[in-house]
Amino acid sequence: MKNITTIILAIVLSSISFSALAQGKGHKPYGMNDEKIKAEKVAFITDKIDLSVEEAQSFWPLYNEFNDKMSSLFEEEHSIYHSIKKDYESISDTDLTKKLDRMLEINKEKSELEIEYHNKYKKILPPKKIAKLYQADKDFRKHLMHKYKGGSPE
Repeated sequence: MKNITTIILAIVLSSISFSALAQGKGHKPYGMNDEKIKAEKVAFITDKIDLSVEEAQSFWPLYNEFNDKMSSLFEEEHSIYHSIKKDYESISDTDLTKKLDRMLEINKEKSELEIEYHNKYKKILPPKKIAKLYQADKDFRKHLMHKYKGGSPE
């Protein structure tokens, strides 16, 4: 009963943040839309780290904030990468250097965010749950890759 309550609470708390991200982005190929994936991730992580109701109330807003910031950095990095790839032959060395420098700066910002949020997680979760969180994140990525491997829907 505790796990069901926690999952429902986590989904409700996360859906507010997730719905804003999912709007306007459309659907990904093969039935992979942002809202569905994020809801599945919430349930997956909640189950793996066994959050109490109190922990979930503090954890999910923090986790969503972290993911929003990381997504923004990944999108910028992706945009720069594609810009370099598209304009490789015509881009000036000066512009290319700026883009490459920015990509390195983005990697630094991602590392700093990971450290910042790790320290925030330590204030609300015991170390074993933080370790489970990191493993659950990796496991979820593997789960998604396996689930959607070959481009076939669920």
